[in-house]
Amino acid sequence: MKKNKKKKLVAASGLALLAFLAGTFAWINSQDQKINRVDAAAIKDDSVTVEETWKPQDIIPGTEATKEVAVKNTGNVPVFVRVSYEEVLKHLTEKGAVTSRDNGWTVSATPNPLADDIPVEYDGDKYVTQTNDYKDVTSKVKDAKAAALPAGVKVYAKGSVTKNPVTSAEVTTFNYSAFFEYAPGKYQAMETDVKVTGGNVEGSLVENWDFTMSKAKYSVYSGGYKYAVANWAATSLEGASPESTNAKASLLGSAGKKYDIDYDYTIAALGLPAIPAVTVTTAADQIPVANSEKKGVQTDKAALNVGGINIEYGVDMGTTADLKNDKWVYNNEDGYFYFTSPLNSGATTPQLLKKLIFTNAIGKEYTNATYDLIVKMEAIQATKEALSDNTGWNLNGADGSETKKITTYLDGQAVS
Repeated sequence: MKKNKKKKLVAASGLALLAFLAGTFAWINSQDQKINRVDAAAIKDDSVTVEETWKPQDIIPGTEATKEVAVKNTGNVPVFVRVSYEEVLKHLTEKGAVTSRDNGWTVSATPNPLADDIPVEYDGDKYVTQTNDYKDVTSKVKDAKAAALPAGVKVYAKGSVTKNPVTSAEVTTFNYSAFFEYAPGKYQAMETDVKVTGGNVEGSLVENWDFTMSKAKYSVYSGGYKYAVANWAATSLEGASPESTNAKASLLGSAGKKYDIDYDYTIAALGLPAIPAVTVTTAADQIPVANSEKKGVQTDKAALNVGGINIEYGVDMGTTADLKNDKWVYNNEDGYFYFTSPLNSGATTPQLLKKLIFTNAIGKEYTNATYDLIVKMEAIQATKEALSDNTGWNLNGADGSETKKITTYLDGQAVS
């Protein structure tokens, strides 16, 4: 009996975690996927991987971070490879707009970040540690009813009184900072109005003056967070994401830990009724067609109406209209970037990604935002059967289609 040998491989995704405006920037290195094969083959676990050079930078509009992504074959047989993206954007419901309420924020025993107000953080530590000229005058400040301030409200001030040498009138200069400590070492911004009401005489110390706070509002981002999700391409190979509840995704719908960083893309955690369907991008501002182009991603444009996150692509990009060996080409019918030649044993593709760029369009909409870019890669043994079979990539496009052009081109280089 003749055996029908079908060999396939799912391997290596990278997950990027970008914490906007929070001073952190991390990248989950390589997601090692499960290998599936019908029978024994000269392909081993982790033999096809995403290779990267990562140089994190502060997330500042107008800056960029080196993020070089290529694919390496350390196995013993040639493979075809393709790459696509999944995105998860966490952003404030009110897109950075600050509102005020009458009570300070408290730490909930059962927090719900998808609904609870979020405190506007304040750098109160520089006052509390007294590394400047400001003095703690909280005990000297009364509210509009001459009562002590609510617990947790802190006021720091600096000032002096000088005498006009001509008129002998005393002139008071005064600056203050008021904020709310909602947890040890955690401070919330406030809107306040504090005035000097006494004790400010020439030669006096500001900590001996008297003050009145006539306005006290606590600053929050109301309504918590929302998530926007995009899946550029459906995952075709069995076992690409055994954790995921979504057959069309790699990590979306799943939760776990990748290289010491926890992630949770389950429906419950994202507050979504379901993981959105595949959204193959056809937008010109998101598809590279030439070397070193800077193109946008999907979620920030969709959720925030701002294209602040760009990817700079490599110098080996091509198009289906002019297919050449050893290039990356985007298929706007399935959402994958295909490498146009078999990747031989020991070889590495040219870089698909070069940099992540944060444009000057980034504004308050990105406050407290977190953006995850999941770079998912699939590899199959470089045979004609693996390209077209339903246990492989199942590439059977109509004549004249982008898919057919790519399949025909790869067919011509397939290993017998």
